[in-house]
Amino acid sequence: MKKAVKALIMASAACVIGLSSGSSTAYMSESVREAAFGTIGTKQDIAGWKEWVSENAVTISTIKPRQEISSGKSEDRFQHFADLAFLKPLLQDKRIVSLGEASHGASEYNSVKVRLIQYLHEELGYNVLAFESNLGDTTAAYMKANHKKPHEVMKNSIFGVWQVEENLPLFEYIAERSKTERPLILTGVDAQGTSETFIDFAQKWFSTVDKSKAKAFAETEREYLRLHMIDNIEQFNREQPKIKRKYIDFQKFIKKNQLKLSQACKEHPELVPRMKRILQNRVDMLDSYIPKSVQFMAGKEPEKHLKQASYERDRIMADNLAWLARTLYPNEKIIVWGHNYHIRKHNSTMITEHNGFDFDNNPYPTMGEMIPFQLKKESYTIGLYAFQGSSSKNNGESETVALPHRAGSLEDILKAGKGPVTFIDMSRQEMNKGNSWMFTPLIAKAWGVLEEEMIPRDQYDGILFIDTIHPSKRIKK
Repeated sequence: MKKAVKALIMASAACVIGLSSGSSTAYMSESVREAAFGTIGTKQDIAGWKEWVSENAVTISTIKPRQEISSGKSEDRFQHFADLAFLKPLLQDKRIVSLGEASHGASEYNSVKVRLIQYLHEELGYNVLAFESNLGDTTAAYMKANHKKPHEVMKNSIFGVWQVEENLPLFEYIAERSKTERPLILTGVDAQGTSETFIDFAQKWFSTVDKSKAKAFAETEREYLRLHMIDNIEQFNREQPKIKRKYIDFQKFIKKNQLKLSQACKEHPELVPRMKRILQNRVDMLDSYIPKSVQFMAGKEPEKHLKQASYERDRIMADNLAWLARTLYPNEKIIVWGHNYHIRKHNSTMITEHNGFDFDNNPYPTMGEMIPFQLKKESYTIGLYAFQGSSSKNNGESETVALPHRAGSLEDILKAGKGPVTFIDMSRQEMNKGNSWMFTPLIAKAWGVLEEEMIPRDQYDGILFIDTIHPSKRIKK
């Protein structure tokens, strides 16, 4: 059962566009692509666009994170991050920076994001890191960050697709910074599933007040996890109200015993409000996401219910991000780590996206679009794309970026940048002939293989482009 549960959670942790491929990917013929997307720009347009990119793309000198932070001098920090200084004026009035990725399993995506996080934390004061991972799991792991090895914190907190060697320096950094006056706080925005690590943590914490209630909570969490797996709609309808009532009862327990629970974990005063939020996530998921998931598992209009489940998941993630920014950490700046799909600013305006079954001209909004308007104004969203190479799929196999890219596609245009890693800011651009590509419907590849059509500037404030990617190296069990 554990393997099956994990397989489902890891699959659903991928955005919906990643569920289409399985062990192989179906590619459209050239004629079908032309019918779907039409022609993008004249040869003269494309040449002008590439020239503009060549002249305006910022070259990033390295993707390697900085090591031995505690022994580094301040001037060494400055020198190491000198190539990222262009970000400072772009982010001067931004509370939230979202770091995307076209696929979850690219080594270079992970490494460059770890380095960006170091810079954002050390130099620009972004003190909270929110992963596209479970709020409960990240909470339990972070509370133990001082008592566990970095690789254990990583394994216990984030989804398996990111439990890779390239991300270990991030968790070493979190562990080191947890001992300082300005730690990098780890949290999550997702609400799917639960883990034995979280269950064990919560049970021990609740036991300081009421051992029977602690045991009941652990049992309820496992019942909740089992609901993610069933494909029997009638069974779900029978069990859902019972489990929901239990979570409402646990909410009352937290409220009644808030002072005692706070005293049991004095070093982390945010634990009680985090747990309140986790319990509310459970109730919301039981009412929205899981019913759609059960319908999908039962084969009832699977495309419809997969899309609706994905929407409900992103809605809850958006609510969680807003809660982190407005309630739990109202005075902190936040970094968000997730797939391009989830962080995009206006996913519902994508001209064409892949929904897990086929191409969709009426996509749902995702997390980046559903956060409150004021937070959108205070956000800077960075999409990550690559020209060539391969990455790991969610099932552990590797998948090669589909070549050649269409003339005038995002990848074709950004290849003109100078260097293996480049950055384009779109947030401060006014349209002219050279940069009109970012205001024009273009094709870009999700997961490196699925062609989607968008107006780049509508979806991202900036794009980080990597020439060649390689599969991430999974941490062995």
